[in-house]
Amino acid sequence: MTKSRLFGIIDIGSNSVRLVLYEDAGHGIHRIVEESKKNIRLVGKVARDGSLPIDQLDELIQTLVHFRSVCVANHADFIRAVATAAVRNAANSREVVEALRAATGLAIEIASDEDEARYGFVGVMNSMTIRDGFLIDIGGGSTEITLFRDRQIVNSVSFPFGAVNTAKRYAPNGATDEASLRDIRVMAETLFETQPWLRQHPGLPLVGLGGTVRTLAKLTQKRSGYSLPLTHNYRIPLITVHETIDLLGSMTLAQKLKLDGLAADRADILVPGLVLLQTALMHIGASYCVVSGTGLREGVYYETACPEQPVTHDVLAHSTQILTHNAGMAPSRHIDQVHRLAMQLFDGLKTYHRLDEGARSSLYAASRLYRIGAAVNYYTYPAHSFYWITHARLYGLEHREIVLAALIASHTGKKKTRKAFLSHQDLLSETDLSTAVALGALLQLAAALDNGRRDRIREIRVASSDGAPLLELTCSEPPEAELETAMRLSDDFRKTWGFPLRFAVKEEHGR
Repeated sequence: MTKSRLFGIIDIGSNSVRLVLYEDAGHGIHRIVEESKKNIRLVGKVARDGSLPIDQLDELIQTLVHFRSVCVANHADFIRAVATAAVRNAANSREVVEALRAATGLAIEIASDEDEARYGFVGVMNSMTIRDGFLIDIGGGSTEITLFRDRQIVNSVSFPFGAVNTAKRYAPNGATDEASLRDIRVMAETLFETQPWLRQHPGLPLVGLGGTVRTLAKLTQKRSGYSLPLTHNYRIPLITVHETIDLLGSMTLAQKLKLDGLAADRADILVPGLVLLQTALMHIGASYCVVSGTGLREGVYYETACPEQPVTHDVLAHSTQILTHNAGMAPSRHIDQVHRLAMQLFDGLKTYHRLDEGARSSLYAASRLYRIGAAVNYYTYPAHSFYWITHARLYGLEHREIVLAALIASHTGKKKTRKAFLSHQDLLSETDLSTAVALGALLQLAAALDNGRRDRIREIRVASSDGAPLLELTCSEPPEAELETAMRLSDDFRKTWGFPLRFAVKEEHGR
């Protein structure tokens, strides 16, 4: 068994400073032990000559000393402190780094423009299956835009404006008007025009990182009564960005502070950040923004823990491994067997259900996670599995597919599945409910076919006999207990799928 390691990742951003403690179990499998944040607005302390006055670093030093003590108290094996635009662009950046090292004992790394873009890209690629698009990371003092094709970086650029320094210049009192909004757009558009490649890929989606985009998602979800408590992979249409700027742009700071979902430390810088996002969307020709809850810190972690291969080849499989690890569930032959049989049943019955790859991915996740709720209470684990799947960070699925996976995993009967479905009708249709019930029944069958926990069934093939499916089981020994358990599902299965359960058994020894 691989000994776990603890990594302390400190992100010295232009707006806030964050610490994340990752307990790494190997191959990028991890859990977050602790996370802390301090809003310092370092970029706001930059003097007119471009320097970051050393006598303005006291709050940062105190924060870093505290973060280092947290790492030491938790016996961290390694600490990486990475500084971005505010330190990188300071005229006295070397002096700043040395002052921080002397006061805190931390070796401060300055992320270059390319480093910052790459870290964000790695963080996103390990949490999304998207193959082509743009990334935009709106920080406090800079904005990075990256073009990627086939999950590889093609081009990237860093612009010297972010939510904090843009607000400081164009909205110093936290309020904006038509003139200041126009000035921000002109400033951003002028700099975007210096990079011709930004206009050469219209139609590609824009993935947004950073507090501006996440706050926009939270506000939008609050207003619409969105049923899923997740912002990662949430899509925000361009029209919603327009409407939010129109709503907030004429508000005073006091009015913004009353908005549900808007944190006090972001109220004065949100609108300038949104205008930067709006201008970028329109400039590159994207119709929506996809919210990413991962970015630089996750990228630094993966490059530290997995330097030879920081980007996973299979986002969904990697994510289900992380969730089962976090639940304290050891690798299980039974779960592996149920998963394998469920996917064989899905593929073998494709001509009967005609479901797409999205449904297959939901079944994939459900078959890996259907017992995860047993970490809370074995006797009510289906309900806990549903909650876990819809509230944890399950990467590699759209929001609709996440809820579908939760319904499949927790399925114990159509009535209970419908009751859970009713809370998510903003994401699912009646057709999705039928899919969840059908695949839930399929997962129940797969679990029944390993009732003896003996891996007796090596393969399931679907043949046609008398116009109905026949499940041909290749077995290492007679699966009597498994077939007895499976046949108890026969009536419900027939009602759901429209045909009875029928099996043919073939024994195959010596494998």
